[in-house]
Formats: sequence, structure tokens, C-alpha cells
Amino acid sequence: MEGESILKTIKRAGYKATPQRRALVNLLLAAGKPLTVAEICQVLQREFPDISSDTVYRNLRLLVDLGLAAQIRAGTAYNDCFEILTEHHYHLVCLGCGAITCLPDCPVSDWQPPAEKLGNFQVTGHSFEIHGFCGRCRQRGLNKGGYHDAS
Repeated sequence: MEGESILKTIKRAGYKATPQRRALVNLLLAAGKPLTVAEICQVLQREFPDISSDTVYRNLRLLVDLGLAAQIRAGTAYNDCFEILTEHHYHLVCLGCGAITCLPDCPVSDWQPPAEKLGNFQVTGHSFEIHGFCGRCRQRGLNKGGYHDAS
């Protein structure tokens, strides 16, 4: 999805395409990787010195709620990362350093929950994250703090 089509979707939903929202969308598209609120603020404050992390977070939540962006859980809410949804993909999230690696294929794409388990629930989508420790953090012993090494 490109910047202008994202902004059109925002407008169709009844929101304004403010200069801050435009800059946020363009930053997320250009980044090529998920970014934290702190990383986003650091860049946006160069152009908008008064923009707060609360404003950035509210605008990110709007993008997520409109189905335009994904929020990747990376521990605490302060470490969560956001990215524009350009394609359906999944993530490996390191619990030690917070590194996020994109997975190109869906490990659960063919799985369907049994209809009798769903009741009257209609599945409209899913997300998938694998949490663990990257090679660097494992070498540094960061996977020993109460977590079990699956290898």
C-alpha cells in the first residue's frame, strides 16, 4: 500500500490527513522495518518539535484500528513496534535485545480451527509472533533468566 492510498483510507474513515499523519505514514513506509514510538518520535520531532509520544501513539493506534498498520508486541507497550501493512507476514521477536525479524511465510496459513470450537465466531484475520532469543542474546546468556531453551 502506498502513502496516498493510506491517506485516502484515513480520510474516508472521517479523519484528516494532517501534516503529522502524512509524515508518520511516509516514515513508516520508508523505514522498511518496524519502529518503536521512541524511534518515530525522534525522527518526527525534527519536523514537528512539539509532537508528543502520546500524539504519535494515538495516530499509530488509528492506523492499526483502520487495518493500515500492525503493532508488534515486543515485551512492554514501550517496546512495541509498528509498521505499515504492505504484505501479510509474521515476526520473530527477541526477548533479550528487542530485535524483530520478519518471516516471509505464514506458519499457520493452512490451519483452520474446528467449526464446532468456533461456535458463532467468524474469523476475519490472525496475527502470529514467535518470542524467544536471537543468537547474539543466547551467546550472551540472556536466555537463562527463567526462560527455557527449546533447543
